[in-house]
Amino acid sequence: MWWLALSLLWWCGTAAIPSPGHITPSTSTPEEWRCPEISQQPVVECSCDMPHTLRCTGDKTAMTIIGQTLRSHSTASISLLDCTVQNVSVISGTLLEGISLHGLVISSGEIREVNPVAFRGLASPLQALGLPNNQLYAVPTQALKSLPELDRLDLSGNKLKMLDGQSFKGLRNLSFIDVSNNQIAKISPDAFEDSPELRILRLRGNKITLQVITKLNSQATIEDLDLSENLLVGPLGPKTFPKMSSINDLQLSHNSLSSIKMGALQGLSNLTTLRLQHNLIDVIEDHAFIHLTTLLSLDLAHNRIVAVSGASLAHLNSLTDLDLRHNFLRALTADLIQPLKSLKVLKLDENDISIIASDALKPNTMFKHLTLLENPLNCDCSLIEFTNWLVNSSLPNEDKATAVCTTPPSLENGLLIEVPSDSLLCGEDEQETIMAPLSTPYRAKVSLQNLDYDGKNINLVWDVEEEASPYSCDAIFIYEEEGPNEILLESYPIKCNSSEMPDARSLHVTVPTSLQQEHKYRYCVALFGSEKSDDVSLILGCSDMIPLIKNPIIHQDNYISPIPKILSIQANLSSYGSLSIEVILYPHAAVCDINIAILDQSTLLTQRKVFCAKPIYTFVGLNEGPYKVCVNLDPPDPIVDMTKPRCVTVFKKEYHHFTGLDIAFVTIFLVLCLMVIALIWGVRKILLKPKLQTHQCFLPPECDENVQHNRYVKLQATTKL
Repeated sequence: MWWLALSLLWWCGTAAIPSPGHITPSTSTPEEWRCPEISQQPVVECSCDMPHTLRCTGDKTAMTIIGQTLRSHSTASISLLDCTVQNVSVISGTLLEGISLHGLVISSGEIREVNPVAFRGLASPLQALGLPNNQLYAVPTQALKSLPELDRLDLSGNKLKMLDGQSFKGLRNLSFIDVSNNQIAKISPDAFEDSPELRILRLRGNKITLQVITKLNSQATIEDLDLSENLLVGPLGPKTFPKMSSINDLQLSHNSLSSIKMGALQGLSNLTTLRLQHNLIDVIEDHAFIHLTTLLSLDLAHNRIVAVSGASLAHLNSLTDLDLRHNFLRALTADLIQPLKSLKVLKLDENDISIIASDALKPNTMFKHLTLLENPLNCDCSLIEFTNWLVNSSLPNEDKATAVCTTPPSLENGLLIEVPSDSLLCGEDEQETIMAPLSTPYRAKVSLQNLDYDGKNINLVWDVEEEASPYSCDAIFIYEEEGPNEILLESYPIKCNSSEMPDARSLHVTVPTSLQQEHKYRYCVALFGSEKSDDVSLILGCSDMIPLIKNPIIHQDNYISPIPKILSIQANLSSYGSLSIEVILYPHAAVCDINIAILDQSTLLTQRKVFCAKPIYTFVGLNEGPYKVCVNLDPPDPIVDMTKPRCVTVFKKEYHHFTGLDIAFVTIFLVLCLMVIALIWGVRKILLKPKLQTHQCFLPPECDENVQHNRYVKLQATTKL
């Protein structure tokens, strides 16, 4: 049944309880109520999913049968009648005359017209009417004049193009209008003036522009206005909306608003909820919300905001909820938080925040929720104050866990609340700490076996003793010799898992670098090994000081294969739903793995890992597509960025399988063709046959008698003697 009918139940749910001024067809209590039995399949079938609510489906005669049945069973107290009918384009006649209803929903997907007398003769005033998901091109004003007591009207999902001053004429009790998902581009300034009780107005999913909104007459009663998914383009200024002092909930999401000007929405002085998510807002001017002092919730998610100044939020003293997810904020500063004295919920997920100012959060700052998921936090000494605040705050643990370190490499992917304060270092302190382990004694389980420099990358091959396994990779450090000292120049995080490597004893690492040739460098690798099930040990391996030149320094008998590359992807989707994939690599015998993923409209369907030595795989059970086939390498070398996938799109190839009927048709067609050719040949032969004459002969051309001509034609007699 139509889910839109549920929006009427809040009013109709208690309609069966008698109240002053309401006419009810029966005085039966809810316990005594029984669902009317209406079923004449396939013409009509009805059921009740809750008391006093009748839902029916049927064909074009269903409404007539329902009306006749309800009139004959006067004891059936129905508050809401929800009908889904087929093959109905016009609601005609007084189909429900004499029936007492509080709510009525009729939908067929095809209704284009409503007869002016369609709703006359109801036994009680109808207070909720829904005609959703039909083909109405205009508000059925004449038919609605029969319903002066109407309180709720749902015309969503039709093809309305405009609203004028006559659209709701006579409906002075309307408090709810839903015309969402139509094609409304024009609204007369006085379109809602005849509805002095209007409280909720739904205009989502139309073609309304800012110019249309600006020209509307002031509407003092509207409290909830939804203008999402329209054509609102440009800045949000003081005069964008007329004076509507009763509005407390305004939805402007999924538009193309570009900025918020000083003193925006001046006429909406009692606004409590403003939703601006999914726009193109990049600038919030100072004093933008100076007139919105009662605002409690502000949603600015999915915009292009780079920074928020304190002056732009200074007047939001009552704001409790602020959503800034999916923007481009680079720092969390006091300007954003301190002006908001009542703020309890702050969502900052998926920004570019790497810095949190030490004065951003005071010890007395109290939040119910603060989220920082997917931000590149730089966990250095500048975060010590924030870390202390976070650890001691009353935030839920899941909120605290959203603060994750991205840099430095030694703290990557670590939860900030689990990082000791003495590990949040800056500058030389961090460098000295990284160097310290190198001067301490350790058991050498890792040694440099081979080094090769091609002018851009340094290819390192480390020999890892078998007893070090299993292990995982952490980082590569490069030191330069400077007099008697060594200075840490570069460090690169690396990832590997020995259990997934073809040969855990040989670790291949490629470092992209800009080191100077002929300078001496020491290369160190840090691994984590598991000595026991619960213990993790740090394994370090370093080379000697080696001058950097383009020729290999350490020669070994083992051949180091070049870095594998994907040359092409060949994919074929058969008519049986079998998707065959072959990846062409260079070199062909590379030591690596290939990740193959199948996506359907950006949704991952399935994936598989295969060896580079046999880069072929077949997926089965697929439909006609299209599918996106994405492939990337998972080499033993984790430094080189080879994770970016290459993708191709593949469709099903249609193959026609000939049946016996197909062969018969082809045979008949060929026979007919041969008969037509034979007929044409016979007619042509008859028409071109020479007629007999009394004397007819063919003479040779004049030529030399001594020369025999190759085109000489013999004399033929055709005359009968």
